[in-house]
Amino acid sequence: MKKGVIGFWAVAVAVILLLIATATGFAKPDAKGKAITSSEQLTGCVMAGIDAAGLPEENAEVLFETILGTKLSGYHGVSDMDELLYELRSGRADVICCPDVTAEYLLRTEEGLSRVQAPADTSNGVEGGGRLSFAMALRNEDEALCAELNAAITELSEDGMLETLTVAYVEAEEPLKLYENKASSGKRPLYVGVTGTVPPLDCVDENGTPCGFSVAFLEELEKRTGYRFETVVIEPRDSFTVLNSGKVDLLFAYGTSKNTSPGKKDYLVTKGYYTMQEYEYLVLE
Repeated sequence: MKKGVIGFWAVAVAVILLLIATATGFAKPDAKGKAITSSEQLTGCVMAGIDAAGLPEENAEVLFETILGTKLSGYHGVSDMDELLYELRSGRADVICCPDVTAEYLLRTEEGLSRVQAPADTSNGVEGGGRLSFAMALRNEDEALCAELNAAITELSEDGMLETLTVAYVEAEEPLKLYENKASSGKRPLYVGVTGTVPPLDCVDENGTPCGFSVAFLEELEKRTGYRFETVVIEPRDSFTVLNSGKVDLLFAYGTSKNTSPGKKDYLVTKGYYTMQEYEYLVLE
């Protein structure tokens, strides 16, 4: 056989082997060669999560090691949902973490993901159960505005509209997608920062347009207040800088618990509109 032919087949075989290795590499087995199904198998794995609160990566790593009772080999903080899924699918991370509401959404909408069984997280919770309560954050001086919003959120809860919105835009098999359709109402505009990092609560579509629960929730608040709410897409890592600079008046999805309030507050938090029970952890099937 001629050298040229031998060389061709050698290259072809190498390419085929590379493609096979790449395809099987997406399965991300643990060190024992088995698919990751439980938190005990996360020892030595790399985790990725969205950096929505500016928490240093080493601190986030310690947090999740404490929750899971395991030892990770690293943690990557990323800026958005697309980057988080890329971390997992590219093999840069073995597992991703996200709020339970987002995990359920991703399992319904993204192919090839599975849930890691983890112990129930009962630490650092909110009153009435759950780990975090999602609410809106405001500047520290906006106490009157915060009180008005709290009254409207209470009304939403008591008349059943909050539950209706949650079922339709969060818990449904195919959550509704409502978009803003603003008409000049003469009401004072308030600008609300959204990041798209907690779908389907805080969701943006493939064009970066806010949609779904946040839009529906704010429209219901408009009916109960003297304000018109305009959404502004912002980077999660810049959210409090944007709020404190006055570029937005509110941050839509801020997670707070009884143990997360700083000693000297630089911001206010409204009543919660959704309770997250725990973090969940997703891997490739």
